[in-house]
Order: sequence, then structure tokens, then C-alpha cells
Amino acid sequence: MKSRILTGLVLCAAILGGCSSGDTPSQIRYSMVQDLKPEMMSGSEKINMQLNPVLDGGGIVLQVSDHSLREARFHRWAEPLNEQLEALVSNTISQENFRLKDQSLDVYVARFQGSEAGKIYVSASFSLINSKGQIIKTVSRQIETEQQTAGYDALVAALRSGFDRICHEAIAELKEKK
Repeated sequence: MKSRILTGLVLCAAILGGCSSGDTPSQIRYSMVQDLKPEMMSGSEKINMQLNPVLDGGGIVLQVSDHSLREARFHRWAEPLNEQLEALVSNTISQENFRLKDQSLDVYVARFQGSEAGKIYVSASFSLINSKGQIIKTVSRQIETEQQTAGYDALVAALRSGFDRICHEAIAELKEKK
């Protein structure tokens, strides 16, 4: 009887040990802002970035169906996504020679995700706000495109490219209407 219990305990320990001894996948961190000047990363009190809450979990988001999103567990953003996107907006403002003087820019990013089918979805609205807190003009942009190659590196590059594109279009339109 004791030998059966002992054998059972040894088998349980072996099974449990086998389950936990596997290599745990490590997290891979992705950055979209490594090519920016450091001053773009310092943030701006004139840009108010807000993300759809599903995008703010720290992982890259994939759309798995028309109505379902999944956050990657092992493919994470190196810095908070809102800070990276704010730096990209600052960079675009600088490139477009757009001055906010006594105004601010509210940016709401609704979609910033890839899909298992290789599509990229990026959408955001950009609202120019005067010193009294009133909206002067709002421009919304969205893009849906195909990822050129498979993998998270290509996904991150495509998301960055899509966001840069809608950002430049929106800032150019806000600059004209100012």
C-alpha cells in the first residue's frame, strides 16, 4: 500500500515537474519611435492623446473576427502606446511646420490593430482646441491596408506607416483650415 502511494506521488511530481520545466516564452518588445529625436519623446502639454481602452493594455492588439479583439501576451509595446503615438504626432507637427500657439490638439485613436488575416486598421480623430477649450475643427482619418509580410515586425512597421499617413493628412488639413 505504501509503495503504491509512493509511486503515485512520484508520478504526480514527475508530471507536474514536466509541465513546469518547459521554457516559458519570453516577451518581445516593439518600439515605433526609435528613429525619432529625443525631444519628440518628451511629450507636449499641447497634445492630449487618448486611446480606445482596448488598445491601452500594453500588448499589440489583433482583430480575430469582425467583433473580437485579442491582446498579444508575448508581443508587447516597449513604451506605453499612447506615449509612442503622441511622439509620432509631435514629429508630424514638426515636419508639417504646424504651430499650436495658444491652441491644443486632442487626438483620439479608435483603432490601431492588425488582424490574423494580415490586414491593418488605423483610425483617429484630431481636434484643434482654442484657448477657451472650444473645438475649432475636427478631422477624422482611417486606413485599412494589407500587411506586406507576415510577423509582428511587419505588423508594427505597417501600423507605424498607417498612423504616420493619417497623421500627416489630418495635420495638413488642420493647417489649411486654421
